[in-house]
This record gives sequence, C-alpha cells and structure tokens, in this order.
Amino acid sequence: MTYVIAEPCIEEKNASCVEVCPVACIHTTPDSPQYYIDPDVCIECEQCKIVCPVEAIYLDYNLPDNWKDFVEVNARFFRTNKAAIEPVFIEQAWEIIRGAEAYAREIGSVVSVAVVDQSGAPIALSRMDGAAPHTAELALNKAYTSINFQLATHQIGRETRQPWFYSLMVTNRGRIMAGGGGMTILDGPVLIGAIGVAGNGRDEDDVLCCRAGLAVREAPGH
Repeated sequence: MTYVIAEPCIEEKNASCVEVCPVACIHTTPDSPQYYIDPDVCIECEQCKIVCPVEAIYLDYNLPDNWKDFVEVNARFFRTNKAAIEPVFIEQAWEIIRGAEAYAREIGSVVSVAVVDQSGAPIALSRMDGAAPHTAELALNKAYTSINFQLATHQIGRETRQPWFYSLMVTNRGRIMAGGGGMTILDGPVLIGAIGVAGNGRDEDDVLCCRAGLAVREAPGH
C-alpha cells in the first residue's frame, strides 16, 4: 500500500505534506501541476493525509473511482524524474571497511568488518591482523541482521525478548543476532546495504567503528 496524491492538489498545490513527511518521499518540479508520493518509499505513516488542506491524499485502495488513475500518475512522476539508486560498489565497500579499521587502530583494537548488499549478501569482508577468526563471521552476522531488521543492531535489543526472535535465529541458522556493531547503509531514504563490525571488547566500540566507516562514504566526493 502507498498514499497517493490526487486531483484536488492540482486545484491548490500545497506543500504542507512535504514538511511533515518523515522519509522525504513527496516531491514535485516547478512545472508540475501537483505534488507526488513515491510509492517505493512511502511508509504509510498518514502524516501527509492529516495535514493536507484540500483532502487530496488517499491510500491507493481507497481512492475514489474517478481518481484511480492517480496511482499511475504518482508512480510515473518518479519513473521519469528520480535518479536511479546505485548499490554499494566494491570500491565503496572497501573504503567503508578502511574507515572502520582506521578508527579501530586509533582506539588500539583489531576487528573484522563486513559490508553486505540490500539482500544481505556479502560484498567485502576484512579481518585485521590479530583479530580472532570468529569475528569475521560475527561481523557478517551483524550486517545481515541490520539489513533484515532495517535498523542498527544496537536498536534491536527490546525485540530479543520476544518469543519469535529465538525462532528467527533458528530459521536463519544463527545469522540473526543482537548486540551493537551492525548499521544500515542508506542512499537518501533507501536501504542499499549494511556494515557489520566485531572484535572490540565492547559493543559501543563496534558501533563507533561502524559510524567511522559510514562517515567515509558520506564525506564530500563520495
């Protein structure tokens, strides 16, 4: 499901919805007659509908029959105007890894670092000299967990107490795990991969290594 902006926005093009959208999925162009919602990014949070002064926003299945074609109108706008989302390329993955390793050296630690794509498949994996062999698998698992939950792994803690979490661990053959050291990689609001770090004595330091790696990708020129 996704929200759709329909004909009333053409009659009164209003940006109230843009200001409240938490995932920045509402856009337009100067020569477009209305605003549009990206169906690939919308999280159905309802904020746009609440503030719309002309009642132009509906869930796709609730659109009045005479406005059904606005589902395609919204989607077509983004097919035409949105730049293609690029994956994490191998060169970028190694830059992220080197950034995480550089921070580990600063704090006197040795770690393993993994970068996975949006499906959880490994792109690159590194184990620093002196890092324990098992940390490589832990780093991959943290990245895999982060991509599957679409969260940093240190934010999952509360979920580990739910009965289904253990079942999830079993069905994923132990690849789902709690603990800090896994973080998502985003292109704008779009999830394109994740980083996992293991080997520090504290989860907090694994988290900081992740952030150092991601900071390299976010630096100007990347």
